Amino acid sequence: MTGDYMKNFTFRVLEIDLSDRKVEILELPHEWVRNFIGGRGLGTRLLWERTKKGLDPLAPEAEMYILTGPLTGVVPGGAHTCFIFKSPLSGNTIGFSITGAQFGTELKCSGYDGIVLKGKSPKPIYLMIKDDKVEIKGADHLWGMTTWQTQEKIKAELNDPHFKVLAIGPAGENLIRYASIGQEQFRAAARCGSGTVWGSKGLKAIAVRGTKPIRVFDPAAAIIKRQELEKVLLEARTSNPRGFELVRYGNTISLTSHNDEGRLVTRNYQEGYFEGIDEVGGLKYDSRYFAKSRSCSGCPLGCMKLGVIRDGQFAGNLVCPDFDSTANIVPGCNISDLGSMVYLSRWADEQGFDATSLGNITGFAMECYEKGILTLSDLDGIKLEWGNTAAILELWQKILKREGIGDILAGGVRFASQVIGKGAEKLAMHCKGIEFPGFVPQSGHKKGLQYAVSDRGPSHHYGSTIDEQNQRVWADSLTVCSWQRRLVNSEIYMDLLQAVMGWDIGFDQWDKTAERMLILARTYNIREGIIPEKDDVLPERVHLEPLKKGKKAGSVYPLEKFKADRLQWYRQRGCDDTGVPKIEHLNELGLDFAVPVIKEFLSKNI
Repeated sequence: MTGDYMKNFTFRVLEIDLSDRKVEILELPHEWVRNFIGGRGLGTRLLWERTKKGLDPLAPEAEMYILTGPLTGVVPGGAHTCFIFKSPLSGNTIGFSITGAQFGTELKCSGYDGIVLKGKSPKPIYLMIKDDKVEIKGADHLWGMTTWQTQEKIKAELNDPHFKVLAIGPAGENLIRYASIGQEQFRAAARCGSGTVWGSKGLKAIAVRGTKPIRVFDPAAAIIKRQELEKVLLEARTSNPRGFELVRYGNTISLTSHNDEGRLVTRNYQEGYFEGIDEVGGLKYDSRYFAKSRSCSGCPLGCMKLGVIRDGQFAGNLVCPDFDSTANIVPGCNISDLGSMVYLSRWADEQGFDATSLGNITGFAMECYEKGILTLSDLDGIKLEWGNTAAILELWQKILKREGIGDILAGGVRFASQVIGKGAEKLAMHCKGIEFPGFVPQSGHKKGLQYAVSDRGPSHHYGSTIDEQNQRVWADSLTVCSWQRRLVNSEIYMDLLQAVMGWDIGFDQWDKTAERMLILARTYNIREGIIPEKDDVLPERVHLEPLKKGKKAGSVYPLEKFKADRLQWYRQRGCDDTGVPKIEHLNELGLDFAVPVIKEFLSKNI
């Protein structure tokens, strides 16, 4: 569709109540879409408006928003899908996960911009969406299957291999607090417990098939701008160092570069330098196991590197590792065997775990064992020594089945450390209950700061600087790839937004729009019980335990420096010196509806 209609465009979303199996079509207010764009930003607005304060993240009334963005399916690689929910892992923060591949484009082509999930099915179910046809189907026969098995079974049942399927594995079914939602074998919406929410609702999968055109305001201009973006990306394959790395090796090559800089998680963040990197880095994978490149919808970069393990005990397994699925598992647990690295990454994806959290928790348990906090008796005889792949797999089975120590570790590293006690709390590397990803804050202070202030807990995708944070929230709301974003000038996205939506958002409004989305998420966390000055913090290890090896040996993030950096960030973001958004700043951003929450908070915390 074209013309003035698009200037008043509303997102068309499916609202599905799993309790009574009721399906409705909602059109979200134009003002919401215009001010919060889509994806991550719009999901934050929905979470604020539609969910009650203090709601249990796993209660039937809790909702999840699965959203595309304005550029989904239009730009090359603009295929990300955002999941917004209250995190069952933290218990009181916004949860945000994102996945690429093909699902978002397929959903858009079915005629919907998103899905609202609410309620709880008394029996396992899955959703089938094929253009205007929406069905809720029984999934008793799928319960217990891995994410991979589920996807293939559903495609066979529906007799159409072109369906795109999101699915949880046993980890989500068993309510592991860091379960993920997987698609296409190796892509996942992993962080914050997205799969846990599905498991609590009895939802095993969503299958989508779309054959409709995507609505565009000015098709001719959109085609021209799309071609310009594609040309830039094609040129970046050889002209841009980061572009070349992604095309040639994928992002596991980052393990090596970050290790060289002394900031790669090693032995549960005790070190930032991994001596076994030459055995597991991207170059080794490329020469031994790489088979084929894959891309998200329409992307010319092909950064997903499929491979086959060709030797050792895991020979014959299909794999597709990346930085996020391997950093915490491999150097974090001191594994220096390539076959073990990629198989463990695959296993986590199949079973529906967030590999980042799973690796973090495993490294924590290994250090607890090393220091005598956990004994052989506690671990049912598992010798959880650094680098012991067999022991790791045995422990993971216990976590998956919630057996013994596994039931404790299934609650996340903060929960586990509190239950275990005996000093384990000092070894738990998290912020707000969300496990650290693959960078050590001791040597990367900007990473440490973003871990602390990020609204969804520690995430290296939040952005290390104010500008990068703004860029990333825009990418996640337009639903374009955050890696792709680094290869192009952001103004091209503004031009595309004008062509696709007919909106006159100028680049001069870019930062204000980004801040509106970020500050609303921060305010939501405050509404749900976060106290910024007490919760925007880092573990003691970061401030007191110097790294001993590598380029950044001797590094810590001194507490006083951290507090000074945090204070500067608060002020730059329009917050008071305790991290609470100022009322006048909320009004400036058009967030006046959030002012009563801040007034109430201040009245109780002055």
